[in-house]
Order: sequence, then structure tokens, then C-alpha cells
Amino acid sequence: MHGIMGFTTLATAAVTAVKALPDALQAYSFNKQAKTLNKIAAEQESLANTQAARMENTAVANQQRAARNAAAQMGAARADAAASNLMSEGSAHVRETDLATRLQDEITLNANAALDEATRTRQQGKLNAWNTRHAAAQAKMSSVGAGLSAAGNLFSGIAGQLKE
Repeated sequence: MHGIMGFTTLATAAVTAVKALPDALQAYSFNKQAKTLNKIAAEQESLANTQAARMENTAVANQQRAARNAAAQMGAARADAAASNLMSEGSAHVRETDLATRLQDEITLNANAALDEATRTRQQGKLNAWNTRHAAAQAKMSSVGAGLSAAGNLFSGIAGQLKE
């Protein structure tokens, strides 16, 4: 009878372990998924920040280039005004002021648009990273649930064995 009892106990333990195995594997899989998603989230945010910084650098470089071009246009306008004897009249100053204002407005609008785009890129990266971290947290919770289910199956098997 002892041999049969030992065999029954061993068989019950094996069946219990086999029942818990899928849940344990699922818990491991969800945990690994959570870790991977957290790494992806960090990369998403880093990539967005890098891209936004490059966009900001480009905006500054474009603004500087536009300022140099504006200075050249202002010089050309002054030369044209001098060549046509407009410098002696009041309208040359008005024209120069209008051109300077228009060029500065254009430079400012373009720079602001580029900086706004960089800000949107950075914010979108943060949102994408948050969504990915949220998915990682869900995977982690699923991992905990599957782990608890595996533990429940083990305890249920042990309890059943103790009743016998």
C-alpha cells in the first residue's frame, strides 16, 4: 500500500505541476513583454528628444541664415535707392523700414513655426512613451495575475493532496 500511496502522491504532484506550468510560462512571458515595452518607451522618448533638438538646431541655423539674407536684401535695397536718387526723398526711409519689418516678420514666423514643430515632436514622443509604458504596466499586471494563478494551481493541488 505504501508503494501505491507514494506513486499516487508523486503522480498528483506531477499533475499539479503540469497544471501550473502554462500559467507560470504566461507570467514569465508577460514579465518579459513588460520589460521590453519599458525599453521601447525609453527609446521612443529619447528619439523624440533627439529629433526635437535637431529641429531646434536647424531652426536656429535657418534663422541666422535668413538674417544674413535679409541684411543682404536691405543692402541691395539701399543701393537701389541710392542709385535712383530716392535717398534724398522721404519715401526711401519708409520703403527701407517696410522691407526690414517684412523680412523680420518672415524670419520670426519661420523660426517660431520650426520651434513649434520641435515642441510638438517632443510632446508626441512623450505621449507615445507614456502609452507604451501603460502597455508595459498592463503586461506586468497580467504577469502578476498569471503568477498568482500558477500559485493557486499549486496550492490547490497541495490542498487536494493533504485532504487525501
